[in-house]
Amino acid sequence: MSTPLNERIAVVDVLRAFALLGIILTHAVGGYLAGPPPAPDYNVFSPIDRFVDSAADLLTFGKFFSIFALLFGLSFAIQMENADRKGKSFAWRFAWRLLLLFGIGFVHHMFYSGDILTIYALLGLLLIPWRRVKTSVLLVVAIILVLNLPGLALNLRQLSTPPSAEQQQAAAAGRAAFREQSRRQYEIKSAGTAAELIEMNVTQSFVNKLNFQLVSGRLWITFGLFLLGLCAGRMNIFRDTEEHRRFFRRLAWGAGGVAAATTAIAAVQPFTMAVRDMAAALGNFSFSVQQIALSAFYLCVVTLLFWRNPTRGVLPALAPMGKMGLTTYLTQSVFGLGLFYGIGLGMLGKIGVAWSAALGLAFFVLQVFLSQWWLRHFSMGPVEWLWRTLTYFKLQPLARPVASAA
Repeated sequence: MSTPLNERIAVVDVLRAFALLGIILTHAVGGYLAGPPPAPDYNVFSPIDRFVDSAADLLTFGKFFSIFALLFGLSFAIQMENADRKGKSFAWRFAWRLLLLFGIGFVHHMFYSGDILTIYALLGLLLIPWRRVKTSVLLVVAIILVLNLPGLALNLRQLSTPPSAEQQQAAAAGRAAFREQSRRQYEIKSAGTAAELIEMNVTQSFVNKLNFQLVSGRLWITFGLFLLGLCAGRMNIFRDTEEHRRFFRRLAWGAGGVAAATTAIAAVQPFTMAVRDMAAALGNFSFSVQQIALSAFYLCVVTLLFWRNPTRGVLPALAPMGKMGLTTYLTQSVFGLGLFYGIGLGMLGKIGVAWSAALGLAFFVLQVFLSQWWLRHFSMGPVEWLWRTLTYFKLQPLARPVASAA
């Protein structure tokens, strides 16, 4: 018998925690820089650093954020069904939750410009008018967006209409200004004060983040993943049934094959923000395909492994972290800023990629145990509690009730 969608799905918590593992590794490899590096070999001090850096570009960059975004869309589907089942208004409550999420994200962005919560909050508003669209239409639109077909079309159009001499001069001046701005931002992140960091992040860095989202196509890719998550929620595919197991096995083989081929292409033709020829345009498109294919492969493998034994092993131990994913995500930034930035230990650019990744992994393991301890005593993460309390304008219970003696 099918379980109601509103009941908590354990594998989703595990997937969210798994995505957070990839997110902290991706950020740690870059020293939580969240911007252009000062040099091509930034943080690369040894052959193992170079290997880890190259592997991270191919195997982690963008993949775990994709899973995180898909699960955001899935949460939207669950919240919508809960509201419909109870006969409550949904749209305004969800919009208010997103406004609060934007506020939490903006405070986060003040210190760390790589914040994604502000982007999720803004894009999440677009889910509201899409919530009644047919699933078949959502799937088509989602696939177009996650494959970054709009980005491919824009790149091909740009190549077909070469810029004028004046446009080339303006572009060169813009690139020079951006390099100087990036240099200054690196100085502030590595050795600046908290006041300098906040001032930079609420002005230049926020604009730069929006520009990156547009130029890279990450903006519509993320929304496409939201739509895929909405479809997954409607189809209830994260329920453990034999039919769904067959679906994930087939998807794993198909996505794995595509990921292997496109990863080989990405190793030869890496992603670039400056598309100047057809090879670069097609290479970027191949990388977009690689991101979604490898993300799907990871998701399928983790789901199938968890379903094989949902009560024992490493994966079930990750579920508490997934239940308090917002708190986990934010505390990872506390780790990154505390280790790398000038307002902390100031190790930005001073330790190699391999050590950075190892320290990120060690902190993740610590978070696994902390989240298990926390949820033995409390019903939700502290930031989740704050978010829920502000959503309903009422203090929510946090401490777990103490069981009375028999």
